[in-house]
Amino acid sequence: MENRLDRMFDKLHKNNEGVLIPLAPGDKAPFSISNEIIDMFYEAGADTIEIAVPTRYPWMEGNNMQIHQLEAIEQSVKGSDSFDLMKFTRNKYPDWPLLTINFMGPVFRYGQANYVQGCADASMDAVDIPDYAYVSQNDSLGFVSSLLSKNVYFIVDIATKLAMAEEGTREYALLCELIKKSKGFLFMIAQPGGVSGTKSTLPVDELKPAVDRVKELEEKFKVNTPIVVVCGISSPEQVRQSIREVGADGVMLGSAISKRLQAGETIEKIEPFTRELKEATKG
Repeated sequence: MENRLDRMFDKLHKNNEGVLIPLAPGDKAPFSISNEIIDMFYEAGADTIEIAVPTRYPWMEGNNMQIHQLEAIEQSVKGSDSFDLMKFTRNKYPDWPLLTINFMGPVFRYGQANYVQGCADASMDAVDIPDYAYVSQNDSLGFVSSLLSKNVYFIVDIATKLAMAEEGTREYALLCELIKKSKGFLFMIAQPGGVSGTKSTLPVDELKPAVDRVKELEEKFKVNTPIVVVCGISSPEQVRQSIREVGADGVMLGSAISKRLQAGETIEKIEPFTRELKEATKG
């Protein structure tokens, strides 16, 4: 069965466009806030979205995303609420690729089998769980294999430093395995430690050689996984830089939108900014 992400990237490449992946924070049913944000992303042209599952210890999150996590905890948003939101969104947008993002904590609390089935029931296309050691521990929990059996991709992350690992080292071997096992797309982490949050400048000088190296290895291993820049994207100009200068296939962002929401901007005022972000992905 073909995954929606594969169809999406085929279409984007034919149209000479990059992907825009914004993050949608989750709330409880009737999901009034989340639905309004998700609908806005769809209308503004976002190619896919990540729906957040609340995490009690969001150690890789920047300030704005931690505020969303705290709000979710205060509202007692649980994993079941998040999966209900995913199913609601899938029913509303049957052809739109959907991802979810969280850490392993919610997987353990919800139960690995329940989590995988929840993704399948919502017909999710991929999961983004940066603290699961998929490759380095050879999928010791069988988590990724269970997801793949449901046609749900596991998105791998590669830091710029790892992308430049010297051949023959343990790090280089890890890099090669991450690339070989990547599906859907892979994240190129733009900031040290993968900490999210808006940044005033994009480290183009670090990102470009890292992306070039990954593309070189993809060609070597006959892999064609799109590369998406994540962490720190905050403006249309940085979107353009990521695609036109760095050579990535698109960007994922969360804090750039969340910062505006938390400052009290209405969805109606944020929508034009989101449209500008999407316009910046076009050639």
